[in-house]
Amino acid sequence: MSRWGMQTKVAWIVAVAWAALLPVLALVVPVGTEVSEGSDGVETTRHLTLAQGEGLSGVLTVAVPLALVLLAGGAMATCAGWGMPVAWTLFGLLAAANLLAMLSVGIAVIPVTVALLVALLGRSSAHRHGRARPRAAA
Repeated sequence: MSRWGMQTKVAWIVAVAWAALLPVLALVVPVGTEVSEGSDGVETTRHLTLAQGEGLSGVLTVAVPLALVLLAGGAMATCAGWGMPVAWTLFGLLAAANLLAMLSVGIAVIPVTVALLVALLGRSSAHRHGRARPRAAA
C-alpha cells in the first residue's frame, strides 16, 4: 500500500469503510415491516431490520462486499504478476453481485463498487507506467 497513489489509497479506504458499514446497517436500519393481528383483533406493526428478518444469513450476505474489497486490496498490494488480474476478477464478482441484488440491498453496495473501481484504475495506471514495482539497486 505504500506504493499506491493518493487516489488509490483514498478510494480503497472509502470502499472498505462503506463495506464495513453495511453489516452494521443490516443490524440497525429497518428494511421491512411485519403486521400481526392479536387475538383481541388489534393490529401490531413492527419494523424489521435485515438481521431480524433474515437472521445471520442476511448479515453475512451484506458482509460479502467487505470480504471482496479486502481480498482485492491484498491482491493490489502484492508485487506478484497475478495481483492485478485477481483484483480485477474480485471487482467483477462484486459488480455482478450488485446487478443480481439490485432489487434489494444491491443499491447500497454501488458506492463500494465505484470506490473499488477508482482504486483499481489508479493502481492499474501506476502499474502501467512502471511505478508499481520497486526499483532495483544499481
